[in-house]
This record gives sequence, structure tokens and C-alpha cells, in this order.
Amino acid sequence: MSGLKDLKPKDILYGVVIPLIVGLIIIAFPISENTLSQLHPALVGIFVFGIAEMIMTVAAPIVFGLLWNKWAGGVTGFLLGSIFALWYAIYGISTPGWTNDVSLLGYLVSAMMIGYMAGALNKRSRIFSRLLFSGFTAAVVGALFLFFAFQFSPLHLATGFTAFFITVVSRITIGLIVPVLVKSSLRFQKHIPTKPVSEELEEK
Repeated sequence: MSGLKDLKPKDILYGVVIPLIVGLIIIAFPISENTLSQLHPALVGIFVFGIAEMIMTVAAPIVFGLLWNKWAGGVTGFLLGSIFALWYAIYGISTPGWTNDVSLLGYLVSAMMIGYMAGALNKRSRIFSRLLFSGFTAAVVGALFLFFAFQFSPLHLATGFTAFFITVVSRITIGLIVPVLVKSSLRFQKHIPTKPVSEELEEK
């Protein structure tokens, strides 16, 4: 077991400094919403809503689906998709018809589908090509499903290249990035020394 004497500067860097910087960056975008909207309205969708949306409704479900199974990915997508949809509903609650718009249900179902499909296709494989195919396919299907749901939303009607880019291309990009990160974490785990269960039982 490690004590305080074994604490290194890089532990503080990765354990405190970097998470704090990431948190400040995430908060900085909503604070700068007015400035971003003046530059280009699409920047608000990308940075204010996009980062939280991509993490909660795409990245996290894919991670749990790839590393665990389809049920873990689906449940993760359902829970985080519900939280994001609830937050988005509260954000626009002053707009009539916002809280019962079909796009909110689209966020939830899309996230659930992405996590479930990633797990169902990968089946806990550690082969990179399988990880990449599973994450990419799940992201593509989930993105197209959400874009399809948007077409029935009078409040969130997504048309044109900008809408397609924000809704579909961003999710596909995450579907390519996450498997790379998952594979990197799996390679890192190989270098962590572990004892067989039989040895642990003998020690006890």
C-alpha cells in the first residue's frame, strides 16, 4: 500500500490540477454563451451544450458498452440520456411546448441505443478493430436516429449542413475517439501487476 511518502508531483498533476482545469473549461463555455452567439450561433451548440451532450449521451455509454456489456451500456445511456434531457428541458422551460418536445425523447433513446449497440457488437472484445467497429457503428446509428427525431420537432428542427454537423458528425467523431481511448486504457492495465486469485486465497 502507498503512503503519503510515495505521493509524487505527477499524482497531484493528474489527480487535482488537470481535473480542475477541465472543470473550469467546461464552466467557461456557458459563461461565455453571449460572446459565442455573437461570433456564430453554431458555437453555442458546439461548446455550451455540445461538450456535456457528447460526454453524457455518446462517450460514457460507449465506454460502458465496450468495457462491460450491452446492458451496462444501455443502462448508462438511459440514465445519462434522461439526465441530459431533463436538464435541457429545464433550460428551455420558458418556451411553450419545449418540455414535451419529441427531441428530448430522442436524446434519451439515442444514448440508450448507442450504449446497447456498442456492447452488443463488441461483446467485451479487446481487439482494436472490433472496438473501433462497435463504437463507430453505434455512434452512426444513434446519430442518424437523433437527426431523424429532430425532423419531427417544431422547436429543434435540424436542417442544413450546420445542423447535420452538430448532430451527426460530432457523434461519429466521438465514436472513433472513444475506442482509441478504451484500447489505450486496456493496454495500460496489462502493465499493472496483479496476483492470481489462488495466491490471494492462500495468503488469507
